[in-house]
Amino acid sequence: MMRKVIHWLAARSRRSKQFILVMIDSILFSGAVWLAYSLRFNALYDPDINQVLLMLAAPAIGIPIMYAFGLYTSITRYVGEHALWTIFKAVALTAVFWAVVAYVARLEGSTLVPRTVLVLFWLLSLLLISGFRYVSRWLILEFTQEQTQRRNILVYGAGDAGRQIAATLKQSSNRITIHQVDDDPTMWGATIGGIRISNPADLERLIEKKGISEGIVTMRSANSARRAEVVERLSNLGLRVRILPAFVDIADGKHTVDLIRDVEIGDLLGRDAVPPDPVLMEANTRNKVVLVTGAGGSIGSELCRQLSTVGVSKLIMLDSSEFALYQIDRELASQSGLERVAVLGSVDDPALMRRIMREHAVETVFHAAAYKHVPLVEANPFEGIKNNVWGTSTVASAAYESDVEVFVLISTDKAVRPSSIMGASKRVAELIVQDFAEKAQKDGKAKVFCAVRFGNVIGSSGSVIPLFKEQIRRGGPITLTHSETTRYFMSIEEAAQLVIQAGSLARHNDARKQFPGRIFLLDMGQAVRIRDLAIKMVQLSNLTVSDASNPAGDIAMHEIGLRPGEKLHEELYFSVEAAKPTSHQKITVAAESAPEGLDIEEMMRELQDLTISEDRDRLLEFLRRVAGMGLEAG
Repeated sequence: MMRKVIHWLAARSRRSKQFILVMIDSILFSGAVWLAYSLRFNALYDPDINQVLLMLAAPAIGIPIMYAFGLYTSITRYVGEHALWTIFKAVALTAVFWAVVAYVARLEGSTLVPRTVLVLFWLLSLLLISGFRYVSRWLILEFTQEQTQRRNILVYGAGDAGRQIAATLKQSSNRITIHQVDDDPTMWGATIGGIRISNPADLERLIEKKGISEGIVTMRSANSARRAEVVERLSNLGLRVRILPAFVDIADGKHTVDLIRDVEIGDLLGRDAVPPDPVLMEANTRNKVVLVTGAGGSIGSELCRQLSTVGVSKLIMLDSSEFALYQIDRELASQSGLERVAVLGSVDDPALMRRIMREHAVETVFHAAAYKHVPLVEANPFEGIKNNVWGTSTVASAAYESDVEVFVLISTDKAVRPSSIMGASKRVAELIVQDFAEKAQKDGKAKVFCAVRFGNVIGSSGSVIPLFKEQIRRGGPITLTHSETTRYFMSIEEAAQLVIQAGSLARHNDARKQFPGRIFLLDMGQAVRIRDLAIKMVQLSNLTVSDASNPAGDIAMHEIGLRPGEKLHEELYFSVEAAKPTSHQKITVAAESAPEGLDIEEMMRELQDLTISEDRDRLLEFLRRVAGMGLEAG
């Protein structure tokens, strides 16, 4: 019966619900007067006509005040602790005005209203009005929500964000029980909002005893490494973990439960991103015509997104993939005030590159176009050389001959002591850029040529992470090249911001005269073991790894061996000692020079002969000699 009544009320219109609430509050105000008299005289009170009028005066005074305080516009099922203060003020004001009416009535000859009745009326009105709302809220949640199993949720962190999230979740359903822990020893054992704060050392016992299945990490003040540690610990304890982003600022009084998101693999890498320096972000970009090659790729498209927010006067986007170029152009179409030009073409087309530089008066170039997939370039070496080496030479040459002020090559850690054709091709590209930098210095041209070298970016087309996600989605197995393989990772957004800032450092740092064609190195943090990364991704999917210790697990892992050209471990430096700090804590510069006696023009002529003849063995020998160690023949 109660369920039917509640559902009938819930189905009424908003105006009908407000009318019903006003009628109930009127009865409660009048009832509070009668109860006050009854308690005062310790008997069921039989009022005279004057006292009946006083009882009717209570709702006549109280209802308008309650309306003015907004108590008929709030939704009963979402009434929280904040409403109690509003009710307190509205009822207190009602009691004051009602006392004034009672005093005036006494002057007109009515029966004296005892002072005790005035106090009791205030207290009883507060109890009845607030009590009715909280009981109604409980009944609505009890009888309108689906009868699901009770959820036990752990909130890790009892700061402002943790307390607000815990309170929001607690009041959202009577079938949710909140448990809270915090690293601060001074909070252990304390009760906040009816929730006891526990010691993280008791996590295992708490989870097992209470049947907790979900965890929310709200440690906004902790660094990324600590948050990653907590997320990994909760995942290992079998919880489905979600996280409140660390950068979110919470406005006073605003609940933040809508900001909670699932944990992403980047949260487990323990990297603390440094906010970009506006001066460095804008030095080569604001009010400049900027060209991005490979604009449809992972890095290129993120560069375009970042550049669209820093006030470029025109953004030229070049890509050979029609679909990829269309995608980024359509995405940026909503950016008001951004003049953009989408150019479909290849970086190894000299006439096209010269025309772009000349017609649009390009001032800054970010050269991101490259083939980056190691096995594919290994299987198609001459296409890799054409795009990565000749493409770089063509774009850099056009930049040198035009009014371009800054040219930035996007390089890779695979260029350091390369073991693959892809890595060697990027090392040759670095040498070409260094040569143009030296040439500009000798010719007295105020042009900057530099390269930015970094490792894998999360989610890029060449990254292992999208592959693992797809394999997990299909139910496995996950294919590992080697159980000890390590790689460096950073987010695409952070990488793009650091690339832009590195270009500014190259232009405005006086040391560029000492090291022309400098190669900037991005701080990639600690190398990550790929097997550990795969395990974390399985755990984030609320699955388990199938291995010798857990044969009944969900996802198996198969080791397939290193593919042609792949390294067990990547490097960022030829020599750690050669890396010097810059004014940006995440960017260093390597004073690396070309092999002694190397003539770039002669090198390019030899490479041209090799690409015409398509002699793979001679190409490999050439890359060994020019690009460094580690290439395997055949």
